[in-house]
Amino acid sequence: MSTRYEELAAGLNGTDFYTHVLALARSGVDALPAVHAAMSHSDWRIRRGCAAVLGYTDDVESLRRLALLTRDPRKKVRKMAVLSLGLGRMLRKDDRDPIDPVPHLAHSALHDPSVRVRRVAVLTLLLQPPARRVARLLRKVLATEQDEKALRVAGWGLRQQEKRG
Repeated sequence: MSTRYEELAAGLNGTDFYTHVLALARSGVDALPAVHAAMSHSDWRIRRGCAAVLGYTDDVESLRRLALLTRDPRKKVRKMAVLSLGLGRMLRKDDRDPIDPVPHLAHSALHDPSVRVRRVAVLTLLLQPPARRVARLLRKVLATEQDEKALRVAGWGLRQQEKRG
């Protein structure tokens, strides 16, 4: 017999998946086992929804699993995982990060085969607290990236980091 949370997780593949994401996120830790189980589902849409849900949690194990989704075979899953990791502090309305998202964002910004995932990774790097390592990563993006939009965002972000830092 499936639980309410498993049914919500199964609905993450529909057009109204954000409704299911918010319902699972509001359910808190009770929904995490169903979300963890759905992360290995064969439907990429369900994995993408799981990545969206996990951005709202402050559970360390869940965030580590979310980091694994940044290496998923489907670019839309990777993009949502990067977005959830990068926006996690804002989604949780919390000023701390249970895990450090910067290494995962950096890997995606520098090595992901999808330009859209790299753009999101660069953008979410800008939202991290000012630090020398973030500025260093943005300089590396400027030196290696060929996509014009990612370069523009990285350049702007570097200037902002230097102003704030």
